[in-house]
Amino acid sequence: MTNHEKQSAEELYEAFSKHDREAWLAKFSPTSIWRDVPSGQIHVGASGQEDNYAFWSTPFPNGTVKDVVVHAGDGFAVCEVVGVGTHEGPLQTPGGVVEATGVSASIAICDVHKFSEDGLIVETHRYWDLAGAAAQLGL
Repeated sequence: MTNHEKQSAEELYEAFSKHDREAWLAKFSPTSIWRDVPSGQIHVGASGQEDNYAFWSTPFPNGTVKDVVVHAGDGFAVCEVVGVGTHEGPLQTPGGVVEATGVSASIAICDVHKFSEDGLIVETHRYWDLAGAAAQLGL
């Protein structure tokens, strides 16, 4: 039995790790909503997801996702992942822009994705330890 939510979520993280922006964006409904809970950012629609991708790929251009665990079904996927990368570009934070520190970080993340019947992500809530990430970067 296939589970399209699990497969789609795994492909989302694989696309990010391969730095394949187009494949990552293709996983989202054109009207999708992404809520980054710690930062308070909300990304809406295709342009919002482009901004969301840049939110992570700009400060961590070598960023990858590892230790992907996906629990999925009934239109949802709950995903535990670890984002790993070196802070080499400007990072947008609630307190302003943080310039590159050159420090590597490993950030535990939990995403809750809701899927449409056609298998696209329509809504995501992302939870991660903002204070822990800041401490790793020496902020």
